[in-house]
Amino acid sequence: MKMEDCLVKKAFYEEKFLQGDLEEHPIRQLGELYLEEQKKDMADLSYIRFAQGEVYFHNCDYEAAIFKWENIHNELEPWAKKNIADAYFELGFLSTAEDFYNSITTDSLILNTEVALQLFTLYLEQQKYSEADQMIKNAVAIHPDYQNVTELACTFFEEQEDWNSAVELAINEAARTKLPEWFQKIHSFIENGYTRAQGASHFVPILYLAQKVDIVLFEKLMAALWKSHEQREDYLSWITEATIILLDSDLQHSYKWESLPELINNTFIQLLSGRYHLADITEIMPNLLPAWLKVADIKTTPLASAGVLAWNDVFPAQMNQEVVHSAEEGLAKSANQGTLMEKISGLVGVIRNWADERDLNLHKRFENSLNQLSELNLKRWMIAGRSNSGKSSFVHLMLKQPESSLIDTSLPIVYKSGGTTEFQVIADEGISTVTTSKEIIEAESRQDTMLVYLEPNAFLQEHDVAIIDYPDLNGLNKNNKHFLEYVRMSDSLLFVLNPIEPFSTQECEFLLDVTERVPLCPIHFVLKKSAQLTPDQISVIEKRIKNYFPEAELITYSAVEDSEQQQEALSRFINQNLNKERNERLRSGNMLFFIRGTIKHLLQQQVKVEEKLQKSIQFDEDLLSKLQGAINQLYDLEEEKTKVIQNEYRSLKDEIQADILNTIPKLIKESADILREDSDFGNIHHELNDEMNKRIDEYLQYTAHPAYISSLQNWISLSEGELNAAQELLISWNESFNDLMGEERVRLECDFQILADWQRDADRMTGAIQVDEENILLKRTPSQVLLKSAGKIFGVIPANNTMMYNRYKSFVENENYSETAESIANKFFRQFEILEKAIPRDISLFFKEPFTALKKSAASYQEQVDQNKAALTEMKSHPETFRDPIRLFDVRLRQLEWLEFQGKSSKHAGL
Repeated sequence: MKMEDCLVKKAFYEEKFLQGDLEEHPIRQLGELYLEEQKKDMADLSYIRFAQGEVYFHNCDYEAAIFKWENIHNELEPWAKKNIADAYFELGFLSTAEDFYNSITTDSLILNTEVALQLFTLYLEQQKYSEADQMIKNAVAIHPDYQNVTELACTFFEEQEDWNSAVELAINEAARTKLPEWFQKIHSFIENGYTRAQGASHFVPILYLAQKVDIVLFEKLMAALWKSHEQREDYLSWITEATIILLDSDLQHSYKWESLPELINNTFIQLLSGRYHLADITEIMPNLLPAWLKVADIKTTPLASAGVLAWNDVFPAQMNQEVVHSAEEGLAKSANQGTLMEKISGLVGVIRNWADERDLNLHKRFENSLNQLSELNLKRWMIAGRSNSGKSSFVHLMLKQPESSLIDTSLPIVYKSGGTTEFQVIADEGISTVTTSKEIIEAESRQDTMLVYLEPNAFLQEHDVAIIDYPDLNGLNKNNKHFLEYVRMSDSLLFVLNPIEPFSTQECEFLLDVTERVPLCPIHFVLKKSAQLTPDQISVIEKRIKNYFPEAELITYSAVEDSEQQQEALSRFINQNLNKERNERLRSGNMLFFIRGTIKHLLQQQVKVEEKLQKSIQFDEDLLSKLQGAINQLYDLEEEKTKVIQNEYRSLKDEIQADILNTIPKLIKESADILREDSDFGNIHHELNDEMNKRIDEYLQYTAHPAYISSLQNWISLSEGELNAAQELLISWNESFNDLMGEERVRLECDFQILADWQRDADRMTGAIQVDEENILLKRTPSQVLLKSAGKIFGVIPANNTMMYNRYKSFVENENYSETAESIANKFFRQFEILEKAIPRDISLFFKEPFTALKKSAASYQEQVDQNKAALTEMKSHPETFRDPIRLFDVRLRQLEWLEFQGKSSKHAGL
């Protein structure tokens, strides 16, 4: 055993001194050696003391061990200090142990590592996780190969959820050791989402190394990183890094890739979804596509090759021509991909979502055709023919309907079985249900319109068939684009021949052109029997047809023969001529045709979108102006109603107050009638004062107060009328705004609770009122003082009663009581002041909700205007933001067209 290993295990005593008899206890053996050494002239007891300390430590006599190690001053002194620290640690003196560990100075990697690990354990014991983190990192840095130090560090980082440190450790160890388990650890961290803090380029070196260590691990790491970056902002940066790695690497051609080809395919689709800027994508694709080709296998090569060729079609200057040539070869040699319907439907969904997010109007007729073509269970047969061909009677035969019941219209009609009878008009602008013949006639005036007729129909339901009845062809124009669109909506074309000149040269040339343009669409022929057509003639016609259309069948029918038998024959014909594989391939090509039309339509939408945005801005600004005007008018209305209601209240108050000010002085003066010549003029002023207050109180309680309450009820009624008039005006605004907005967006409802509150206050005030008595004759005015003094002086002289009577009466009847009346009026109205002062606040509450609704709508439209203006500015200043996604849709479409072309080539090669 190496010496440092012995020192770590505290087994120096065994290695150095106990090489002989091991049966005798080490303490005794070392004690005897100590005595022998001590007898020497140049005795060196340090080594024996060191060994004795180890034995004491192992036997838990830590104090004795410390005592022995404290006297070590040779090359073992650093180890002795470390052992002393270990002993104090065991004794629980952690601070002392820490001091000893930190005091050790040595060049030994192992000792330094051991000290770091012991301090790591000590700090964990003290829950000093920051210090523990630093110590374990020191240990790894000093000696990463030491025992299980890296595994211990990784476990600690994971427990502390310090994923950055854990990831860095795993990367460093994978690079240092090249052991698969560390690459697996990195993969685990990535899959669990613990590498989000690391940038796109962080794992590049380790990925290059993983290729050399294990190609399977390399792919797992690449796939995990690819998925983890999909939702991150640096996704495009990652794709750049990843594709460079794939292109730079000398990858094994024999390796079968499990996940990268599909991941790159998904990335290709994501990049073409309209979410990313074209400028960014054009920097990525020249590397992504060759990288895709490089990892593609026999199954994924067609997708990758078609992707390269599609990108080269749209951006020819960007692709390396060697890569393009390789893609052409790969596509030519690849196996048929089978149905493309799922991929095509995916592209349709992406385009639809992109258009919906921007409120774009898709070509509704094309969109409807795409939806119908994606329903593989429903077969669509198109019936067409020249005028006077008997097409209507054949349609009647298929539908089991009287010919007179068929719809007379110049529009193409799609007959479908449905639960109820319903007509739908499908135009470029949209789909609508119609209920009158007038609406159908109006639809005929619009170009590119079709009619869908749904009704319960046993034949259509039994065979899962929809029939497209195309209007009579007056001329056979080879450039009949409209006709070809409906052929592409169909799984088969049944062409009804003109019985007078069946399968004419003109009909033949027209249909050969249709076959050239829509090569997979089967064409069959229908001929109405007549007395002029013999079986031999029909046989000749059929042979002529076969010369040009070898797979075509000729169906003959009669308007007079048993319809049931003919229906059965039609059923057999439908079942025999249904080639599911061919039908799916036909629909794939037709869907691609309508997608191209939709993309072309979208390209034409930019001007329309700008016009729509401009109109929307103008409309919203006009509406916003009306809302702002309504808000200002509402302020005026509130001010007007407040003024009217407040003035009415003040008017009734002024009327009552005037009556009080006029009546009270009279009542006071009339109180003189209680004076008599025999009155006690020494106290008469008290009697008069009481009488005056009594009469005033009766007047206030039984005259003024009831009159006020009655006037208050009238005021509430008048206020209710004013507020109702305001509400009616707001209702008219409400209806007007909602008509303009096209929805029930504004509710201008006022709060009539204030009337209930006012009525409650009025009811509360119907009881008796309390007005404090006035000291009318007890005030110290000069005339009153004189009068009261005279009363006291002459009150004892009977002969002076007449004089006092006259003087009191004259005083009472001639005094000015206006100040007293005003004081009483103020007291009377004091209890009503709260109601009066609350009128403006209450009316403000009445209009609060309408104000809120109008302001909220105004803010909403202002935000809408701002957004539309920003969108319009962006569209005008950066038209590429609209056109670039459509160009990318075109790339995706071309990829599918290349695959469809490859499918045709494979099929023809197989034939």
